[in-house]
Amino acid sequence: MSHLGAAALAALIFCAFAAAEEDAGGAISSFEEPSIEMPFLLLQIQADLQGSLGDLDMAVAKASSDLSASGLEGDGARDVLRRLLETNSNLVEAVTFDEDGKIIVAECEGCEGGEGADISGQEHIAHVLRTKNPTFSGQFLLVEGYQGTAIAYPVFSPEGEFIGGISAILKPEELMNVLIAPQLRFDISTRANITDYSFWSMHLDGLIAYDRDESQIGKNLFEDPLYQPFPSLLDLGERIVAERSGHGYYAFQVAEGDERVVTKESYWTTVGLHGREWRLIVTKIVG
Repeated sequence: MSHLGAAALAALIFCAFAAAEEDAGGAISSFEEPSIEMPFLLLQIQADLQGSLGDLDMAVAKASSDLSASGLEGDGARDVLRRLLETNSNLVEAVTFDEDGKIIVAECEGCEGGEGADISGQEHIAHVLRTKNPTFSGQFLLVEGYQGTAIAYPVFSPEGEFIGGISAILKPEELMNVLIAPQLRFDISTRANITDYSFWSMHLDGLIAYDRDESQIGKNLFEDPLYQPFPSLLDLGERIVAERSGHGYYAFQVAEGDERVVTKESYWTTVGLHGREWRLIVTKIVG
C-alpha cells in the first residue's frame, strides 16, 4: 500500500462512514468502539465485486460487438456465445434474441430447449427492445429453476440497424461467494479475527441476494415471516434501501439453527451497473 498503512486507511474509511451516520441522524455512539476493520473489509469486497461486475459488463459489450459482425443466428453467433461463457466463468448462460424478443441461439448446459421462446416479457429484455440501451436486471427465476441476474445489450447491424440483442446470466450468490469467502477467511487488516464477521447482500426491493446462511438467499427482508419479529432489523433495512452507505445496529438470531437473539453491528455500501444497485452489508456480533 503506497502512502497509507492498512490501519490509517481503515481509520479514514471509518470516518467517512461515521460522517454518513451522523448526517443520517444515526446513533453511532450506541456502542463505544465501532469497528474500523469492518468498513475496511467491506470496501475491499466492494472493490472486488464492482470490478468483477465491470469485467462481465465489458465482456458482454464485446460479445454484442462481435455479434454485429457474425449475426444473431447460426454457427457464428453460437461461437460468440461459447467464447463469452468459456472466458467468463461467472456467466452461466447466454442467448441472442431478435427484435421481437424471441430467443434465437442459447448456449449453456441443457438450455437448448429455450431456443424459439418468447422472452419479451422479461423486464431486461423489454428494456433493451424499448430503449436500445444495455441494462442490468433484477433477480428473477429462470426456466431452469434457479435465480439469476442478466446483463443485456442491444446488437446493431454493421449499417447501424437494431436487430436484437444478447442476454448473459450470472448467479449473484455464486459470484459473491467466490469473492467474499476468501476475504472472510483471511485477516487482511492484521488486527481482527475475520472469521468473526458475516456478510449479506440485498436488492433495493428487500430481496436477499447473498448470505453466508444460504437458507436466507431468496427471502425478502420486508415480507418473509423470519424477519418480522425483529423491528430493529426491518428499520435498518429501510435505511439500507434509502442510503447508499451507512452504519447501524440490529437484533437478530445468531445463525441458522441457533435462534439466540444477539445484537449485530453492520456497515453497508453499494455496487451496481447501468443504474441498478445492490447493497453489501458486513456484520459482527457485539456485546
